[in-house]
Amino acid sequence: MDEGDGFIQSKKIVVLGATGTIGKMTLDVLKRSEEFEVVGISAHQSAKLLLKEKAEFPGALTALTGDRAEDIDFCGDHAIEALMEKTHPEQVVVGIAGFAGLKHAITAAKYSNRLCLANKESIVAGGDFFLKSVKDSNCEIIPVDSEHNAVFQLIDGEKSPVESIFITASGGAVRDVPIENLKDVTPEMVLKHPIWNMGARITVDSATMFNKGLEIMEAHFLFGFPVNKIVAVLHPQGKVHGMIRLNDGTIKMLASRADMRLPISYACHYPKRTENFEGFSPFGELTFEKPDPTRYPALNLAYECLNEGDGARVVYNAADEIAVEAFLKKKIYFTDIYRIVEKVLENNWPKILNDYESIEAVDAKARRLAREMVKRCC
Repeated sequence: MDEGDGFIQSKKIVVLGATGTIGKMTLDVLKRSEEFEVVGISAHQSAKLLLKEKAEFPGALTALTGDRAEDIDFCGDHAIEALMEKTHPEQVVVGIAGFAGLKHAITAAKYSNRLCLANKESIVAGGDFFLKSVKDSNCEIIPVDSEHNAVFQLIDGEKSPVESIFITASGGAVRDVPIENLKDVTPEMVLKHPIWNMGARITVDSATMFNKGLEIMEAHFLFGFPVNKIVAVLHPQGKVHGMIRLNDGTIKMLASRADMRLPISYACHYPKRTENFEGFSPFGELTFEKPDPTRYPALNLAYECLNEGDGARVVYNAADEIAVEAFLKKKIYFTDIYRIVEKVLENNWPKILNDYESIEAVDAKARRLAREMVKRCC
């Protein structure tokens, strides 16, 4: 806020993906903050919920990307750009799920000073191209993912060299199911996450650790660490969200409640901290283990993709997205998710992708191949 002569100027903020899990939590954070004015909200198809949210933020313009509806300000493929052009917000929270978030994040960066980025696919698929696009727009990125937000906080202001970073993982809802029985777990079982309240895809990805694979890739680009300096750690209690190892061997860790409103609030208000959330107790058991590569083969696959180049990362995300959708519709088995992604990756994919059109083409081809595999599995 800018203060002058007793007048407080709120920062204009737009929430993309406002009807999703991250979007709803963001609006919950913002309605309790006097620092921001919500000037825009968007959704893909949930027009009714979007208008309900607008009732809470009457000054917000609305955008709908996947449909048309009455009383929505901007509709269609260019709705996000029209919303950005009209509002010119200081900050944008990118809560759009999946590959679609990439182009909208690039658009948002052109009109704002800060992306509070919850869409990991933007960085995974976009890589250096995405980061350069954001930098060229003079926009900064503050990660919202709990793990990357934690690492960001730990690195921020640290004066000693950071040797490596650790990304924690709960292991998901079926982490104790015997490996030989994983084939038969159902979507209902997988969606009962023991700690976090998340969307369907990310909850399934938590159980396969494809989500952690995506986060390893994201960390590589966000923080500039080589592949062998990014470590995934199984931490079932879900209290520690990230760790860093300093050059003298010291490990610093960040612990907090498993509540996405915390990293959302921190990203929006950075470098300040605001509002008090419910109390957090550091007491109790804290365990850290190496993930079993037999149970979670998606992790090693992620490291391989990082070494293989741009195309492999795009495919890893795209094929997983299709496979997870098929699993949730009970068209394939849980263990087919990994098998489909691995098989699609066996094709020859470009190592360097320098523009959005090339990235989009690889994404589309990977999805087509993944859908063909799903049909063969049915």
